[in-house]
Amino acid sequence: IVRQTAALIACSSLIVVAGLAILDRATGGRMVGSLLLPIGLYTLFVSNLDFWDSYWVATGRPALIFAYSSVRFAARVIVAVAAAALTHDARAIIWALIALEGVRLLGAAVVMTAVDRGRAEPPLAEPWREQIRFCLPSGTASVLAMLNRNLSSLVVVKALGAVALADYTIGRYGEPVVQTLRNSVSAVVLPEMVRRDRDSREQALALWQRATVINAIVLFPVAIVVERFAGPLVETVFGRSYAPAALILQIYMLSMLRECFDFAPALRAINHTRPLVASNTASLITCAVMLAVLIPLAGLAGAMIAVLLGMAVDGTWLALAALRRYRLRAGELLPWGSLARVSLAAALAAGVLVACDWTALFGPGGMVLGAIAYGAVFALLLLALRVPEAHLLLAWARRLLPALTAA
Repeated sequence: IVRQTAALIACSSLIVVAGLAILDRATGGRMVGSLLLPIGLYTLFVSNLDFWDSYWVATGRPALIFAYSSVRFAARVIVAVAAAALTHDARAIIWALIALEGVRLLGAAVVMTAVDRGRAEPPLAEPWREQIRFCLPSGTASVLAMLNRNLSSLVVVKALGAVALADYTIGRYGEPVVQTLRNSVSAVVLPEMVRRDRDSREQALALWQRATVINAIVLFPVAIVVERFAGPLVETVFGRSYAPAALILQIYMLSMLRECFDFAPALRAINHTRPLVASNTASLITCAVMLAVLIPLAGLAGAMIAVLLGMAVDGTWLALAALRRYRLRAGELLPWGSLARVSLAAALAAGVLVACDWTALFGPGGMVLGAIAYGAVFALLLLALRVPEAHLLLAWARRLLPALTAA
């Protein structure tokens, strides 16, 4: 399966690079021009033989993921900074990063060859068909999701100008962080759901429901703290000239309600990925229509509301698909009791943030103090309300602390 995955990624990355080269040649070099070679090489080097995170998750070795990700991130930073300090040339930095990824690719090929035991495994019943049947809808959905994320930015810059795009980009600045937090949980849960589904579909669903509550525990506090401090946060980090971005950031924080409910693992675990394509298509169409309607009415805020409406359509579509596939009623799909208690704890803890003007008393540092105070009260309320997932997280933290202290 690993070899097949590597081959599929190699083919798809080559097709993408070849397509880019053809489009660039057809436009007389106006797309990327002299950067075609470095872009092509970087794309091929970065995307190929980079399956290690998924492989280690599937084989239950999260410590290797942490070590690999940390070393790779540190290497990129060191190489970029060193190249900048020594040459003061942007192209030198680009080629230094390409060389780093080339070394990584070569090292990955050597390691993969050394540890490969595929010939000792029984042959797959359907070597390619089953994997392509799973990956093609999933990959198409990812492309549609990428188009959906970028559509609003394109419309904003065309309709409202570059200044509005800057405010809009700042308003969505936390999107990679939010998706990383949510996807880190989903990436760990998915292979375990697949294993449990072989024995009991109910056990697999229960694990996904628990992960959903954990998403809420992680993301609800982020949304409330940012809602409270959006204005001073934007002005402190980006300057007062970008103050209009605070409203966009506050509207974007409402997307946390959708981000908590990641239905994709629940569908992928039972090899049902076609609804991902349909949901992203419906979301893209909804977003495009709402952008056309709301930008003339509400400007930049309308653009962000259009994105939220598209996300709502995507989530609703996937929820209905999960209900049909798992043959459940609406009350059985989600752990409503735990989610209600998490919501109550998040709302009650917000009293700490509105009780005083943190930034007036402590300046920019008040945002940090307020967030810490909110997090402490929120955690205590979760335990007091007996949210099972909160107790699981506490037990995990207690086990982790001695290991970190010993290290």
